[in-house]
Amino acid sequence: MNSFLEKVLEDLEKNQIDTTTAIYVVPSRRVGIFLSRYIAQRLDQPIFLPKIYSVEEYIEQLAEVEIVNDLDLLPLFYKAYKSVEKEENLDSFDEFIGWATTILKDFNEMDRYLVDPEQFFNYLGSVKEMDHWALNKNPTLMVSKYLRFWKKLHLYYDAFQKLCIENETAYQGMAYRLAFARCKEYFDTPTTNLDEGKEEQVPLTLGHKRQTIFLGLNALNTAESKIIQKLLEEEKASIYWDIDTYLMGLPYQESGKFIRKFKKEWKYYDSKELKLYANEYNTNKQIDIHGAAGNLSMIQVAAQLMEQIPQEELEETAIILADERLLLPLLDAIPKNVEHFNVTMGLALDQLPLSAFIYDIIKMHTEAIEDGFYYKGMVNILESSFAHILIKNDSRNLVQHIRENNLIYVTPSSFDKVSQSPVLQKILQPLQNVGSLIELIRFVLHELKIKLLKEENRRLEIEQLLGITEVVQNLATIIDNNQEIKDLKTVAYLYKQLVPLKNLDFIGEPVRGLQVMGLLETRALDYKNTIMLSVNEGILPAGKSTASYISNDMKYQFELPTYSEKDSVYAYHFYRLLHRVEKAAFIYNTEGDTLGGGEKSRFLTQLETDENSNHIISHQQYIFKNTAVKEELMVIKKEPSYLERLQQIATSGFSPSALTSYVRNPIDFYASKILRISDMEDVEENIAANTMGSIIHEALDKLYQPYVGKLLIKEDFDHIKKQILPELEKAYQECYTSESTPLGKNKIIYEVSLHYIKKMVQSDLDLVKGGRELVIKSVERKLEAQIKVPQIGQVKIHGMVDRIDQLDGKLRIIDYKSGATEKGNVGIDPEDFNILSDDYKKSKAFQVLMYTYLYSLNEPFTEASAGIISFKNFDEGYIPFAFKEGRSYKEKMIDAEVLQNFEKVLVSLIQELFNIEIHLTEKPV
Repeated sequence: MNSFLEKVLEDLEKNQIDTTTAIYVVPSRRVGIFLSRYIAQRLDQPIFLPKIYSVEEYIEQLAEVEIVNDLDLLPLFYKAYKSVEKEENLDSFDEFIGWATTILKDFNEMDRYLVDPEQFFNYLGSVKEMDHWALNKNPTLMVSKYLRFWKKLHLYYDAFQKLCIENETAYQGMAYRLAFARCKEYFDTPTTNLDEGKEEQVPLTLGHKRQTIFLGLNALNTAESKIIQKLLEEEKASIYWDIDTYLMGLPYQESGKFIRKFKKEWKYYDSKELKLYANEYNTNKQIDIHGAAGNLSMIQVAAQLMEQIPQEELEETAIILADERLLLPLLDAIPKNVEHFNVTMGLALDQLPLSAFIYDIIKMHTEAIEDGFYYKGMVNILESSFAHILIKNDSRNLVQHIRENNLIYVTPSSFDKVSQSPVLQKILQPLQNVGSLIELIRFVLHELKIKLLKEENRRLEIEQLLGITEVVQNLATIIDNNQEIKDLKTVAYLYKQLVPLKNLDFIGEPVRGLQVMGLLETRALDYKNTIMLSVNEGILPAGKSTASYISNDMKYQFELPTYSEKDSVYAYHFYRLLHRVEKAAFIYNTEGDTLGGGEKSRFLTQLETDENSNHIISHQQYIFKNTAVKEELMVIKKEPSYLERLQQIATSGFSPSALTSYVRNPIDFYASKILRISDMEDVEENIAANTMGSIIHEALDKLYQPYVGKLLIKEDFDHIKKQILPELEKAYQECYTSESTPLGKNKIIYEVSLHYIKKMVQSDLDLVKGGRELVIKSVERKLEAQIKVPQIGQVKIHGMVDRIDQLDGKLRIIDYKSGATEKGNVGIDPEDFNILSDDYKKSKAFQVLMYTYLYSLNEPFTEASAGIISFKNFDEGYIPFAFKEGRSYKEKMIDAEVLQNFEKVLVSLIQELFNIEIHLTEKPV
């Protein structure tokens, strides 16, 4: 097999271009390593190797700046932001970082595609203004501030550019814009007008007489395209494309989208031919497609395939991870016959266990109360492999000690009798401020370093430690430069934002043994055998998941790449791998998850359905037995203090959520209701899902309150629609200060809330337009009642019903849900009402039945419908309580018989809560 790189060198020699003096620009450093190897193999005597640059290195040469990653630029960007914004309008650094990381990505995109900044920012500001003007011509204070932000964005951009230049640094997009400007300036300046010596001052890549060879590139941004075109027109460069003639000739084939575009649009190709050196795609290749249920099963299949590869072919074999999160489990599964392997890809630190261990320590301290630390946080820390390194077998003994003694809170004295570890004592000491938290993290990392350096085969852990140490140093710098950071939760949030921006690079012998790589690392390289994992739709291609403040309409307007172009990039990488391969194995996950999944990539389907293909394709499905380790679950006996607190709840009232929390996990019920420990939410979410739900509920309440008891008509909705934005903002400000501007994650959820509210109002309007009679009887209705429970006495129950209405005379009791709800969640088998208290999956059915039961005790009725309106899957409409009939669910009107059956379940559940013979036993959640 002659590789693409070898064929390029052959052509250069054929055209009498000295391969040892040319300047090469390749997709990645890795390609440069292999290119150097091929050049050296063709030489009879040792010489200095030619200049070989990755594209980004080449751009740095032209721009004469150093490209710095976003992690290091955030403090500089914040400085620029503070120089523009008035102090009273400033976001804190943790608020800033929530939106700044996305803004930097958008700056990069805009600059790499040479978009005019003034036009772009003016257009963006106008779009944002139009979005809100459509709702309300008189913007509120918060909307005005929000619009000012977008109108000021160009000032942030200009100030940031200025600071970057002053610091002799640049983000990627800025470097691309500078590189193009310098290239244009050089070639637009007549040689006779150059100052004496200026020829020597220009970047080597422009001013030198040697040829620049571009090879293996594909999706060029505007800056790259214009630079290369200019060099080609000046006869200072050649370019070699790696795409097969078969794929290039298919106009619908997305893998050739970009190269076909360049051939059509570049003036250079009016008189020149494309240099293509692949005509091997449509040969008798062996392509094996494997389906496996779950990530671990995919890895097991890959391990089996690796075992079958002859030893002499391992260097010509690549394992490719479409989902790079599988790297660590894959490394553990590499079979013994593979003596040498090289990992070419980096891995984000947030995917590695040390980052989680440090975060668990931080999070535990953010949730500390006077009584100590909640036991779950401590257990998470102790069960980490890094805790075992720090305190050896004590970590297992300590977890056992927590469970055996039913410790809900943990303090420094909790482990006096079972461990004398100074590291543990340090971790458990209460913290006074953010500085002491940074000191604690550094202490833990230092102790880990001492332990790891004494042990063998700890290279991976040490690499993780070095990466996390760098992140913590960056975090400390941010805190030192921003004195307003005083909350431990802010530090936790910053840590979670910073860790994914740092990659851990694996070091190995790049041309020896089996190669383990991500898809991008395969560019311009060829292998005899390939094994690719996670070849699933949603991963390959990735779909529409890119975070950006630039709408697709704007991207089309300014010729920026959308998800469609990114899909074509994935297609190119996928098909290019098949150019010269002899045997390719593709493994996809057949197991769906809560978001869907389980669908093989459309690229595989395209391979299977290509009638003109000469490939030999086989299929195989795998199922492996799951040997999960049984988890030891906590059991708590019901002490007198428990019963005393439970009686207090019985007096104040049991709510549906309290009762379903017990069904979900009795230990969580014990922690939240008996011990009154607040919910342990992840601090990195500025607005949690429950807060978004509260905002939506509050806004809808205020929108419909004036119309309670009235038969709604179309004209009513004109006023309701005008009030959507003001009421949403009031609801938002009840959770946050009136100065808060929704940006970053907050902005996304703010817009999602707005979208849901508009859909709800429009849905009601459509009912009225369709001739339906809709009367809102009440919104946010508080209901309570006393019921008699045998052996216990009078017990109070209560609940808040989101909406009670009448549709065409039918009474409906409605609960809003911001999350997804399926019909099966609100339906039961009519012969099995007990499932309501046994299976948490039926908690939504339990809730609507309890609301209806409460309503019946306050306002008796003959029958009613009860159900859910789920904003997440709004198109399902109103999802009523239903009985299962065969495989489907049919709405069941709630009558006296249904309520009687529910009452039995409710009474039995409350009796179980009070029964001291039934211990509180943890359920795996």
